[in-house]
Amino acid sequence: MKQSVIYIRVSTPGQAKRDRDPEGYSIPAQREACTHKAAGMNSSIVAEFVDAGESAHSADRTQLQNMLSFLQQTKEIDYVIVHKVDRLARNREDDVNINLAIRKAGATLVSCTENIDGTPLGGLVHGIMATIADFYSSNLASEV
Repeated sequence: MKQSVIYIRVSTPGQAKRDRDPEGYSIPAQREACTHKAAGMNSSIVAEFVDAGESAHSADRTQLQNMLSFLQQTKEIDYVIVHKVDRLARNREDDVNINLAIRKAGATLVSCTENIDGTPLGGLVHGIMATIADFYSSNLASEV
């Protein structure tokens, strides 16, 4: 059986603790989608990394860095599963660096909602979605 880790992130503390639920709405929804994706790929989840209330403006997030270290140390993980690419990065430079680290550790990035995988088409879709995430973040900053 293949092995996976999942990475979950919400941007603000308010998103992380909505409606008196310590995980808010998005964290459980992302976890459920990632768990379903892993099961569909016949992969067991061996670790979960959650950055609750952490912006993707920077890759200097505790659980993201812990995940990348875990991947590098174990080198036995097949997949890093995320709900969407923008959970990992919202700028192209971080996206490239994070994905290089994932691939260097022998894993493949998989998205629950986007057709991102180790295929050439998956790489194209990944690039498009990462560019859209970068645009969204830059545009939001200029509008604010």
